[in-house]
Amino acid sequence: MFERLLGIVPPHVKNQLGAYAEAWSVLSEVKDPRVLASLGPSAIRGLILRRGKNGTPTRMKASHAAHLDWSYPADQPAMRALYTKAKKLQWDAARDVAWSTDVDPLDPSRAVLPANFMGVERLRDHGIRLTPKEELALAHCLGAWMMSQFLHGEQGALLAAAQVTEAVQFFDGKLYGASES
Repeated sequence: MFERLLGIVPPHVKNQLGAYAEAWSVLSEVKDPRVLASLGPSAIRGLILRRGKNGTPTRMKASHAAHLDWSYPADQPAMRALYTKAKKLQWDAARDVAWSTDVDPLDPSRAVLPANFMGVERLRDHGIRLTPKEELALAHCLGAWMMSQFLHGEQGALLAAAQVTEAVQFFDGKLYGASES
């Protein structure tokens, strides 16, 4: 009956129901109420509201004091040295990424992940058989998930660097904090 109902509802309703089902599936695995309470707000933003998927910004309250010094003094030589070193070690996407590389995730000749990375043989041990096409799709999904985690980590680092840059009192420290993003 549920499948028949899904067949007649508008796509946006079907998507929302899918989000609720996904959230329930994930959250029902958590047995510790404290863990569930700590995951709850993020789960609602991500799994149910899908804020990360539709580009809607999430406002987060910050409780630190900003320190601005309009004279821009360079009076912390150790911090200036760290900043200079950080600039040299930064990568540059225009220089360091081979943009001409074909990255079709479903091309079997170009593996997104090494064949033994996902442990599909362990799935077979549990009676789960995947076709080569399904293995490619699984690798694509896993790679996309890993990149998403990396992206969110980098966004967290950017926010932390922004707070350091804003809150540190000396200018050379602000420069170094800015280089950490």
